[in-house]
Order: sequence, then structure tokens, then C-alpha cells
Amino acid sequence: MKRITLFVIVLLLLSTGVLFAQKFKNESEFYPKTFQIHKVFPHSKGYKIEFITQSHELSSFWAPIQWFDGPDNVGEIAYGIGKAYPYITFFYLNGELDHFRMYLIESPLHPSWGNLDPTQDYSAEIPSPDTKPEPSF
Repeated sequence: MKRITLFVIVLLLLSTGVLFAQKFKNESEFYPKTFQIHKVFPHSKGYKIEFITQSHELSSFWAPIQWFDGPDNVGEIAYGIGKAYPYITFFYLNGELDHFRMYLIESPLHPSWGNLDPTQDYSAEIPSPDTKPEPSF
């Protein structure tokens, strides 16, 4: 009787381990990091995005317009309305930034939209479209 009980316990432990070791169908390989956007500054060659980090500091990066075009785009924009808007989510795959998605309020009259100085040249600020975003958190 003791052998049967021991066998059943070992069998249950082994089967439980197998259940938790498998990957689930809906499990994503991406690791998202989401931040509240302070302001988005549109430019003819891209966007300057200011967001609030986890330490409540303001950080920014530039996104060339080409990052939002084509099938292999690095950036996406989704428009919506709500208390959570605007925000940005960076998606990491295998420890490297894969792509990002900005959730913006469509109206340029919203306070989350800003204006850049039209007399200043921002070409040096905008990274090459062949690079990946390098936001600092």
C-alpha cells in the first residue's frame, strides 16, 4: 500500500512539472514597457516624443517618419480617447527593442501636442531611418 501511494505522489509531481514547463499558445515572446507621454512634437521629418519615466523624469527621443511606414515598421501610431491617453509602449524581444507603439489623441489642439520652433533646423536631431530607437528610461 505504501508503494502505491508513493508511486501516485511521484506521478503527480512529475505531471505537474510538465504542465508548468510548457509554453502556452497565447504567451507572448515580447516584453512591453509602457510610459505616459508628456508631449509629441510633429515635424516634417518625424516626431519628437517626450515621455515620463518610472522615476518621474522627462525623457525624449526622436522618431523619423520612415519608422512608421512599410511592412517592417519600427513605430506605430494608434489614435484614441480616454484617461490613459497619450502613452507609449516599447516592445522588447530577446532583450532588444523590437518596436514601439504610440497611443495618441488625434486632435492637434489637445495639450499633449506641442509645436517646434519653425526657424530651427532639427535635421541633426533626427536619427537615421536604418537605426532602432534608443530611448533612455
